[in-house]
Amino acid sequence: MNIGPKNTIRKRFIAAESDQLIIETIQTESLTHRQRLRLVKLKGIWFANAQNELCFEANLHKGPPQTYTFKGAWQVNKNQQIEYSFGAGANALVFKGHWDIPGAHRLAYLLEGSSTSRFVFKAQLESPSLVPKKGELRFRLGAGMRKSRLTGRSPLVILYGEWKFGRNLGLLFQMDYGRSRVKSIEFGAQVTLGSNKVDFLLNNKRGEPLGVRLTMTRKLLKSINAQVFIKLESNRNKREIAGGITIPF
Repeated sequence: MNIGPKNTIRKRFIAAESDQLIIETIQTESLTHRQRLRLVKLKGIWFANAQNELCFEANLHKGPPQTYTFKGAWQVNKNQQIEYSFGAGANALVFKGHWDIPGAHRLAYLLEGSSTSRFVFKAQLESPSLVPKKGELRFRLGAGMRKSRLTGRSPLVILYGEWKFGRNLGLLFQMDYGRSRVKSIEFGAQVTLGSNKVDFLLNNKRGEPLGVRLTMTRKLLKSINAQVFIKLESNRNKREIAGGITIPF
């Protein structure tokens, strides 16, 4: 039996990549106090659990997969990326990717360069009615996340962007992720034209309703895209599917 002093090992997470978690380990020899630094790259999948916490499932060479759950709160940084801070914030994991809205009460963050790693959160828009001039989408994360001690409310995620129309008449929420990196969340819509306003009932890319209404004044719509305005005006008395937009009777 070995009853001598044991070496100590400290580890910390230093980087998150699309399908990898990079860990730094420092082993200190008990007798000489020499330290040995090692970087470990774990391959696996990033995902969000039922509590909207960030998780990484590592594929180990031996034994079953190991899951790391990051219990602290995460936030959206100035480049609209997910950032997870440790302790006082000196160390942070930054996840490069882009946002999407896959369905009602769902908010997704797709990691760059991966077809499998993504965070899909339970969330809902703070208001089902959107005002395009504000240029933001405000989501409350679903049950399970830690509520603020000050307000008692679940965390708020704010995404900033600009509403535009795509070539196929679909609606786009165009977001700037910094360093000239621009991505868009795509929507279809059912359109209702009133005397002074135009209502867009938003759908996801599969045509499923999101329960969200975007309302524009006719003047604002014309200033954003005159071609779209003319197209809607010319078809206001008949049903037509043009690109991502459906015009009802």
